[in-house]
Amino acid sequence: MKVLHISTYPWGGAFNGTYRLHKALLSSGIDSKILVNHEPINANLDNVHIYNTPKVKTTYFNRLTTKLGFPTTFCQKKSFYSSTHSPNYEIITFPFSDYDITNSIHYKNADVINIHWIADFLDYKSFFKKVNKPIAWTLRDLSPLQGIFHYEEDITRNIDTLGDVEGMFTSYKRDAIKRAKVPISVIGISNWITKQSKSNKIFEGFPHHTIPNCINVDDFPLLEKAEAKRKLNIKADKIIFSFASDDLLNPRKGLDLLYEAILRLPMLEDVEVLTFGGGTPPVFPLQVIHRHFGHLGTKDLGTVMCASDAFIFPTREEALGNVMLEAMACGTPVIGTKVGGLVDVIKPGFNGIFLDEISSENLSLSMMKFIEVKESFCSEAIREFIVENFSEKNIVEQYMHVYKSLLNSY
Repeated sequence: MKVLHISTYPWGGAFNGTYRLHKALLSSGIDSKILVNHEPINANLDNVHIYNTPKVKTTYFNRLTTKLGFPTTFCQKKSFYSSTHSPNYEIITFPFSDYDITNSIHYKNADVINIHWIADFLDYKSFFKKVNKPIAWTLRDLSPLQGIFHYEEDITRNIDTLGDVEGMFTSYKRDAIKRAKVPISVIGISNWITKQSKSNKIFEGFPHHTIPNCINVDDFPLLEKAEAKRKLNIKADKIIFSFASDDLLNPRKGLDLLYEAILRLPMLEDVEVLTFGGGTPPVFPLQVIHRHFGHLGTKDLGTVMCASDAFIFPTREEALGNVMLEAMACGTPVIGTKVGGLVDVIKPGFNGIFLDEISSENLSLSMMKFIEVKESFCSEAIREFIVENFSEKNIVEQYMHVYKSLLNSY
């Protein structure tokens, strides 16, 4: 069986989930490839191929037709539908592109297509008209279920200005997908996103499955907390809270909540905050010990997680969260919000604590509650939970069942 995964960018959380699945399939003897639209930052990615030959180019003629209200290229269309509105959202994308993925040799050689995060790369109208391979569609955020927005809060904030555009492209996606003459199975990476899809008019009637991301725990050796702290030159008696995000200042991720929650703690002298990821975090007050590590490789990330007493995950919306699985693979409990895929993973009192509601006050209360009971969490048991539920073997078996069912029905 030859599986082709489609993902716009060869970086970011969605790609990390895709790549881990891809590597797990390769390890199981499956011919797996990933097709991306951009040059990878990491040159050592295995079986990742670039397709960026446009089928449409900018010309004087289509610049003229754009002024008349008939845009042709991706950039012309995007500008036409969104340029007059102030950006009060994390991201918007459109269901068209200048590329015809079906022209790729890797598409032509595949038996099954696994769609992942495909915004700005997969052209809905032409792709679903021409596709002749069965499709597994892994939902990594809400973009496939919505018109142009990827997150629910963005729709709420922009309903008055971009509501009509959102509605128009929701119908556009639905109509394009309905034209496909191949079987399509929808895979949610959490029960939350699967439920969202089942009740959504774009994917109504399609078979649905819930299969989470996988993780190779061997990439995250379990270090004794004292040893991990020693490696980072942290005093053994310090209480360590960590936080990470590809974009630390993304409001959805909740660093603002952690910042305010820390200041509410009565024992600031005993606490140290470790952050890592992209962007520059805010400057914490002098009484708060804070260290920022920037982007970390897997080995260093594991050391920070093992040194942490708890990983703080105050996200406002999340389909699952690779970083949560990474923390638990290192035996570290997670303090998180009761949203999205976190509900599937966090078992209060066993591998983490939930906030009662999304606020800095409740986060601070949860952190204080954790400090009182932190010795009751067992790192080995938390890690074993990840092995049992998110191992590569487990997840590959579930995907292979979907792939085989698609091929048998086509």
